[in-house]
Amino acid sequence: MKGSSHLAIGVAAGVGIGLYNQVEPITIGLFAIVGGVAGLFPDLDTNGVASNKITLSKSLLKIPLMVMGICVILYSLFESFMALRIDLQIMGSIIIGGIMILLSSVITQKRMLSFTGVGIVMGGIAIDMSYWIILLGIYIVIASFLPHRSYTHSIIGLSFFAVILYMAQEAMNLEGLLIVGIVGYISHLITDMKCLPMNRRGVKLFAPVWNKEF
Repeated sequence: MKGSSHLAIGVAAGVGIGLYNQVEPITIGLFAIVGGVAGLFPDLDTNGVASNKITLSKSLLKIPLMVMGICVILYSLFESFMALRIDLQIMGSIIIGGIMILLSSVITQKRMLSFTGVGIVMGGIAIDMSYWIILLGIYIVIASFLPHRSYTHSIIGLSFFAVILYMAQEAMNLEGLLIVGIVGYISHLITDMKCLPMNRRGVKLFAPVWNKEF
């Protein structure tokens, strides 16, 4: 199922829970956001709507990194020409420039997601050791290295996300955050199941214990 569909279902779930519990309109709006985000979260393991929304484009890092690498190499060669020799420092600078160019050629959008996760972890540490933010960053980093529809689409992924939601709910004293996030996440897993005609693949809910696709 497309990311936009997962988003819509998650938003609808959040609104529905808010209306059922007769909360204030501003809380319904917040529930809609949480449900929509949770409905997209399992797809952080692929270059979909969720990952592209929270990460910068790889081109924003790729081009500057390549230019800096070329500049480092050219400057190092100029230094060696002026000094009429090549010492270890100049050789080291040339190697560093080459590594920068190599990195610019292999960096992918998923690695940008990894950097985003690391940044969130560091942010959580900086903000009075906010453990739910740290765990959120760890979730993102792990998801960025996983194949699509693997552990983020399983009970393990759901459980990890539920812990983050619980800690966030306690930290922000926002009752209902946990249930809305869980429902949004589960809605994604259900709509990705093979029993639905639009899905050729299913989800391995009980991986790694049982790798059967549902």
